[in-house]
Amino acid sequence: MPAFDYAPVSQEGPDIGEKDALLSIPRTRLSVRWKRVLFILSAAFMGSLCANVFFVYRQLFKPWELLDELPTQFASLRRNIPTEILSSSNFDSLNRTVQDAAWSDPDMEPWNGFLALDEEYAMAQGLPHSQRWPWDTSKGVYIMTSSHELHCVRVLRELVNNDHDGVPDAERRWHYPHLMHCLNILRESVVCNANDTPLYIGRLHKNIYEEHPRAGTGTMKMCRDWSKLLSWSRARSACYRPVDSAENEIDRYKTCPDGTRPWEQMEQIEE
Repeated sequence: MPAFDYAPVSQEGPDIGEKDALLSIPRTRLSVRWKRVLFILSAAFMGSLCANVFFVYRQLFKPWELLDELPTQFASLRRNIPTEILSSSNFDSLNRTVQDAAWSDPDMEPWNGFLALDEEYAMAQGLPHSQRWPWDTSKGVYIMTSSHELHCVRVLRELVNNDHDGVPDAERRWHYPHLMHCLNILRESVVCNANDTPLYIGRLHKNIYEEHPRAGTGTMKMCRDWSKLLSWSRARSACYRPVDSAENEIDRYKTCPDGTRPWEQMEQIEE
């Protein structure tokens, strides 16, 4: 029988027990696990923070107020001019001299709204092709909506005063068809804008001593800057102004607010 040699197992080597086995788990596995936990907690915290910010935002800010901050497409106007609704003004004064002076303000003339716009700009803004400006055929002539409506308001005022003064029909500038056209223009504007702001009525607030109280007197409303609009339109003016004595329509485009005379360049080219 072959002989076998047995060597005793050394008792001095490392004793790998249960405790040491647990401690020998790689640290990388634990760190990945903690990173995942921290990521989940951070995401939950950020989500909660955003939700609370949004809740506070909804409580403090009204969505409809944000609309006032949006600029208009062309002149970049915002509703940032606080304006009080008055019970009366010079524009509705029964004193004709005062009334006429108010309506004669150059800023109230609708001709300020006649524009000469570059064709490329007009197309980029989605505007339809328009009548050519006589001094530069690369530009089209447009009238701002507000100026068109202001023209109609002035037409109605003139007709009302004509009736009040008993002016004969033959001496009037505007007649029934144009009157009805202007009434419809203003009706369309009212319906299109559909202003839903309630106005109080009765002898209350600033109407308390009024014999004939008017709706909303003293109420503040946010308006756009008319002066800024005029500056924008005058910088793009078509130089238009109706001239009763003008035989040719082209002569109506010879009143530029900046004093320039673009027709002279055309005359030089023709020569």
